[in-house]
Amino acid sequence: MSMPPHQLPPSYGTVASCRICGAIPAVHAVVRGHRGLVVTLRFLTEEGAFCRTCGTATYRRMTSDTLWQGWWGLLSVFAAPVTMAMNIKARSRIRALPHPVGHLRPQLAPGRRVLARPPALVIMTALALALGAVVVPELIPHTRPTFTAGDCIRNHAKWPEQDLEEVGCSSPGAEYWISDSEKCWGRDWLLHLEYSAQNKTLCAHPMSK
Repeated sequence: MSMPPHQLPPSYGTVASCRICGAIPAVHAVVRGHRGLVVTLRFLTEEGAFCRTCGTATYRRMTSDTLWQGWWGLLSVFAAPVTMAMNIKARSRIRALPHPVGHLRPQLAPGRRVLARPPALVIMTALALALGAVVVPELIPHTRPTFTAGDCIRNHAKWPEQDLEEVGCSSPGAEYWISDSEKCWGRDWLLHLEYSAQNKTLCAHPMSK
C-alpha cells in the first residue's frame, strides 16, 4: 500500500518511512533511556525515522523503563530526570505526525500512556505519601493544653520559652504548680495567656522538693 506524495502535507518534503514498520510519514527522532546500576550507569538510545504509532510506543517504553530502572545509582538520580526531559522534544515531533499509512511490517503497540503505567503510578504514590507526611501535619491545627489554678505542669522548653504539659501533682515529673497571677513572686513564671482555660493570666510556682 502506498500513498501518492500529493496527499501528504507539503511541509514533509521527501517522506521517510518508519524504520520499524515501513509506514509513512515518519520523522527522525532520538528517544533516550537510562538505567542506573548502583555503581555504574547506562545511557540507551533508539534513533531513526519513526511513524506516529511506532514512535509513540518507543517513547512510552523507554520513558517507562527509565522511571523504574533509572534511579539505582548516585549519578542516576540526576541522569534519569535529565534523560526524560530530553525525550520531550522527540515526543513532540512524533505526536505532530498524522496517522501513518502503508506499513509493510507489524507496528509496535503504543500501550498505555506513561503516567498510567505501574512504574509511574508507584513513583507518584511514593511522592504523594512523602508530600503528605510533610504537608498534612502542618495543616492540622496545633492545640495547646489549658490549665486552671491548682493544676501541676512541667515545661519541656527552657524558660521563658513555654512548652507546657499537665502532670499529676504527685508525679515525679511535676515541676510547677499553678495559681492566679496576683500570687506570683520570686522565681515564679507568668504563663502565656493561651495556656489559661479561663483566659486570664496564671502563675507557675516551682514545686517544693
